[in-house]
Amino acid sequence: MEVLGLYFEDFPIGKSGGSVGRTITATDVELFEEMSGWPQYSCDGERVVPEMLVTMITAGLVTRQGIYEGTLMGIIGNTWNYKTRVRVGDTLKMKYVISEATLSRSGGRGVIVFKITTCNQRGEIVSEGEIKSMMAARGNPK
Repeated sequence: MEVLGLYFEDFPIGKSGGSVGRTITATDVELFEEMSGWPQYSCDGERVVPEMLVTMITAGLVTRQGIYEGTLMGIIGNTWNYKTRVRVGDTLKMKYVISEATLSRSGGRGVIVFKITTCNQRGEIVSEGEIKSMMAARGNPK
């Protein structure tokens, strides 16, 4: 298998990146509700996007960066905090910064912590969180 992703060593603390925008449609929300069984969300008569769908779209924006292609060994944890409502029609963008990077004793892998901020088209922070990813390292396990 060809490895296109980045290795542990490619993620120094402080490295940052971001994504293109992704506009959330009514169909996105309807499919999510159908698959999850979650009820329709609304606030003040306006349809809003379930927080878990915001998290899923943010994770998808991270994956679209290509950094995991062939080097991700697993997601070992994540946390999310929601700051404001997301509405159908909002366009989300993700920014990340590496806050922690710990190489395993064997040297064959390491844990990277991505601090994530998701903003809408108005620049408002809609969610913040962390993704802990186990990434392959270039060094051979000892």
